[in-house]
Formats: sequence, C-alpha cells, structure tokens
Amino acid sequence: MPIAFQRGADSVTTAKPVIYLLQAEDEFAAAQFIANLESKLGDEGVAALNLQRLDGKAISLETLREAALAIPFFGSRRLVILENPLALANGESAQAKLLALLEQVPPSTALVLMEKGLLTDPRDYERGKRHWLERWAEEHPERVYARQFRLRKGAQMVQFILQRAKQLGGVFSRPAAERLAEVVSEDSRLAEMEIRKLLDYVNCQRAVEIDDVDQLCPYLESVENFALANALREGDGRKALRVLRQMLEEQEPMLIFFSVVHQFRQILLAKLALEEGQTPAEAVQTLGRLRISPYPARLAIEQAQKFPLDSLRYLYQRLLEMDVSIKGGEVDAEVALETLIAGLTLPQISD
Repeated sequence: MPIAFQRGADSVTTAKPVIYLLQAEDEFAAAQFIANLESKLGDEGVAALNLQRLDGKAISLETLREAALAIPFFGSRRLVILENPLALANGESAQAKLLALLEQVPPSTALVLMEKGLLTDPRDYERGKRHWLERWAEEHPERVYARQFRLRKGAQMVQFILQRAKQLGGVFSRPAAERLAEVVSEDSRLAEMEIRKLLDYVNCQRAVEIDDVDQLCPYLESVENFALANALREGDGRKALRVLRQMLEEQEPMLIFFSVVHQFRQILLAKLALEEGQTPAEAVQTLGRLRISPYPARLAIEQAQKFPLDSLRYLYQRLLEMDVSIKGGEVDAEVALETLIAGLTLPQISD
C-alpha cells in the first residue's frame, strides 16, 4: 500500500518527500514525528522489513548508501532513519559525497536525517545565515521536508499541556497547566510522562488542578531542598538546622539525606560545566545528557554560580563519606545531617 507522506507548512507542498531533515532541539517531539512516519509503513510484519535505523557515528557512508538505495520488501516504500548525519560529513569532501548520495536516494525510500539540536544558531538564522545542509535542503524543495523541532517554552508549553491532556481524554485547569509548565520547563518528554500520570490520578473524571500537580510532581521538592544548600553555602548553621527540622516534620531522615546528596551532585556537575566555559544554556544541555531534566538543571546551575568549586568538591566528598557510614550502620541519617551542618558551620553556631 502506498505511503502518503504530507508536507509541513514550512516546506513547499509535494506528495512524497524523499529526504526528511529534522533538527531536534526537542528530541521528544521529533521522536513522535518519526513514530508517525513508522506507523504509515503498514502492518507490523511489513514495517519490520522496511524500517532501518542507523547512527552516523557508527556507520560508513557506504552503509548508508546500501540502506538508502535498497528496494522495499512487500511494500512501496522503505523508511531509513539516520541519527547524527553530520558525523558522516567531516570536511568538504565528505560533505560533497553525502550531498551527492542524498540526490541519488530514490522515491521508494524515505530517508530521515535526524540531527540533535539546531544546525544554525537562531540569531544567525534570523540574519539569513544557513548551515550547508539547510542550504542544500532549501535548494531541493521538491524532495526535501525540513523542520525544526524547537523547545516549547513558557506559554507554548502551557498550551501543549492543555492540548495533550485533551487528546488523551482529560482536562487540565489552566493554573495546573501553568504550574506543570514551571516544573517541566522545556522538557517535552517529562511533560508527557507527568500529564499521563496526573490524568491517571484523576481517572479523567475531573480536571487536574494545581494541588494535584503540587502533590504528585516530586520535581517541586528540589526547590525546597536548596534552602538547606543555601544555608550551608552561607555558613548559616542556625538557619540550616531550622530548615532541617522543618524537612524532618514531613520526610524520613534517609530520604532527606539522599535528596541532599542528589542536589549537591547536580550542583557540582553544573559547576564543572560552567568552569569549562559553558554558558548556562549549554550547561543545561550537558546536564541533560546526564539525564537531568531542564527544570532541576537550571536550579542547579543557579546554585552552582554561588559556590566556589573547591567548597563544592569538599562538601560532596563529605556527603559520600557519610553515605558509606550510614549504609554501614555506623550512624543514622539524621545524626549524619546534623554532623554535616555542625562541621560546616560550627563557628557560626557557637557564636
């Protein structure tokens, strides 16, 4: 059965693009788009025969050629998904060979080039500058579908939450959508997970409200935990003990300790990224590769700018040593936390 691939509003209209150039700043949104292309391959058996996934970092151009020029099995079209295509184009000669291959891909193949991030800086893009692969795509509108999957920010994320909830058969109040947007920041994958969880919680029988988000989304806890981190950074022992007492009223000591270790690990990773000269935006991406979502990553980066690197290393090492003592039964978590506070702020406490 023929596969009908449709063009987007940002490309010249044609029935069947051959090359799909996807720039995935929002990797989850790009993955959903690709999943939709896969769904058009037909039943599972035929789809399996006509779907191939490749990584430009792990293959040669010849491997890509063989995949792209292969004949479909029991169908009219193959779908070849190539991640990291620029890894096959290091240098002008390699770029020319890749572009030559792209022009040879037959209509019986849909070749998806999925590059993580944007090819051209948005500021340069607005000034008319284009990456060489984007320029090539613009010169071949009859066979190329080009699309940027930009991160959803602020109002865009709120709107996505409201619309996605509706698609899944539920409803979010706008305040709840706004609160969840604050929690997930620009992370569409995290947003999808939390939307589904919250709709399951209310069983789609009522609207998700802001209290539901506050209750079920643990990412909000990281904001409270930084109060203890701030007190330790400032050497304010009285404040640190007061914050710890408040936290102990609602959480088990062991959970608080693990949370503090987790928070300082994130802060230390953020500090190391900043020390390498990365901008806060670049540091968010670096932490994302370590599976730290944008929302807690931004909080960690904000905190990291307040700590000296040596102090962070020392504090994190102390936490790891205490972790070993707790797990070995030498001390309980509450005493370990009090000892940590005393050790770091003893002069202030004794004043």
